[in-house]
Amino acid sequence: MTKVDLHTHSTASDGAHSPSDLVEMACAGGLGAFAVSDHDTLAGVPEACLAASALGVPLIPAVELSVDLASGGSAHLLGYFPKADPDSLCSPDTPLGRALKRVRDARFSRNPRILGRLAEMGMHVPEGEVARAAGPGVVGRPHIAQVMVNRGYVGSEREAFDRFLARGRPAYVERRRLSADSAIGLIRDQDGLSVLAHPGLMPRQPEEISALIGSLARRGLAGVEVYYPSHHRAMTAHLERTARRYGLAVSGGTDYHGECSSARLGGDDGFAVYAHDVSEFLEMCSIEPVKKG
Repeated sequence: MTKVDLHTHSTASDGAHSPSDLVEMACAGGLGAFAVSDHDTLAGVPEACLAASALGVPLIPAVELSVDLASGGSAHLLGYFPKADPDSLCSPDTPLGRALKRVRDARFSRNPRILGRLAEMGMHVPEGEVARAAGPGVVGRPHIAQVMVNRGYVGSEREAFDRFLARGRPAYVERRRLSADSAIGLIRDQDGLSVLAHPGLMPRQPEEISALIGSLARRGLAGVEVYYPSHHRAMTAHLERTARRYGLAVSGGTDYHGECSSARLGGDDGFAVYAHDVSEFLEMCSIEPVKKG
């Protein structure tokens, strides 16, 4: 069966690999199609598209946004742009480009506050080292975690998040987000498809998640990320029923960020997304996965 991965990240935001390296890894891992969906930036899209074209594998340009919900709390929203010209999509002069810049600027102001909290706990994480870890990409918490590992404060990036950097942990700092309605509108204005990412991770009961999906569907949501490493079987089934109820496409992916990921790229550790399970979404993107094996 052909595997796909519609939710991966590169160092254009906070993944572990350059966009072209990520494409090569995806191909080597036997993926028939995939998406690069960096946080708050489309900077990796042109490089990823060129690499995918050279290797003959379908790639969907994408982005992942943190959004505030009208009902309270926040969520992650994926925007997919299968019909977009990469250069036009990545222009900073579009409404989407300007909104992404505002969100990235908020990230930059957040990072020193995180470093300050770590310093109060006796962990000196120099901003320059974090910037070097990020390279040309958007500086984020995974780069802070990387420096924490390098300096011996934690044994792994996963430990850094679990103990200090994740929501609710002592070094976590909230940041500015787009509203869900605004994000859906910006994605739609670029002929994109908005998909609610990993809703099973939200601190809500299944019925509350269903109600949220219904509300977002009425605002233009196109799909739901049903298949996800941390979704247990009952949650996956619940999300699939909810998506069908509201006429939404079903999507899935590993959310691969490198070491911090809960699953490996392409699902090499037992979790995988198969093309036949997300066929409607692939059709909406006019994507025909390359058959592997």
